[in-house]
Amino acid sequence: MNWDDLRLFLGLARNGKISIAARNLQLDATTLIRRVKRLETALNCNLFELSNKGYLLTDHGKRLVHYIEHAERHILEAKNDLTDERQELSGTVRVSASEGFGSWVLAPALAEFKQRYPAICVELVANSGFLNINKREADIAILLEKPTKGLLYTKRLTDYRLNLYMHEDLVAAHGAPSSIEQLSPFNLVSYVPDLIYAPQLNFIEESLLSPLHALKSTSINAQFQMLRNKAGVGILPHFIAKNAHELQPVLQDKINITRTFWLATHRDVRHLARVNVFLDWLNNTVQKHADIF
Repeated sequence: MNWDDLRLFLGLARNGKISIAARNLQLDATTLIRRVKRLETALNCNLFELSNKGYLLTDHGKRLVHYIEHAERHILEAKNDLTDERQELSGTVRVSASEGFGSWVLAPALAEFKQRYPAICVELVANSGFLNINKREADIAILLEKPTKGLLYTKRLTDYRLNLYMHEDLVAAHGAPSSIEQLSPFNLVSYVPDLIYAPQLNFIEESLLSPLHALKSTSINAQFQMLRNKAGVGILPHFIAKNAHELQPVLQDKINITRTFWLATHRDVRHLARVNVFLDWLNNTVQKHADIF
């Protein structure tokens, strides 16, 4: 056995999809399969079973993952100690965040982080869904729910509020609604129910808005654009809606929702200097701009 074969095995074990794992490991799929087969031959056991869902770990494979991750943790600690990374402050930090937080909070602030730490590369993955911290798809994740599984460090980052918004021209033409029943002439701009990637985004039922005719999108940024172009009424986080002065909150006494962003990192990377400085900077940035949440 050699460490490089174990590293490639771990990359496939954490993902299960040969094409994605090969891309993340920066080699072709054929080479990845060949190297895994070589490892299986060296160990004289099967590490994977091929199914319609991808490569699934056998019991031997699961046991090997445990041993490799234990070794990997010590290797990372050695690298941090021997290369004095705390002084160098370099390397890559991959951050997974919801589309809204990533686009409207993190992205505008990253220029400041880069000025402070020019040698740290930040990979911001901001979309409808999250990367898996336990599988090491990201170093840091900003989540809508506190994770309960895995060797993770978790922390409440901030609460944020959401309200119902509509364009000021619609308010001028129809008057400010005083009840949910008065919203019946308008489309409801909201998420596609069966494609919601986190249950915390399914707030339409709790707001009693489901009877309205709907315009739906998986993207909060698309919903924002619909609302600012007078497509109807919809629920937005304050930190997004504040960027369009023409959007007015309505029925604040009836629709006032609070959600929470949670911060998560895997314990194996928690000690890395580049991860720590990003976490400190992120916490300070959120506290400094607390009014937008």
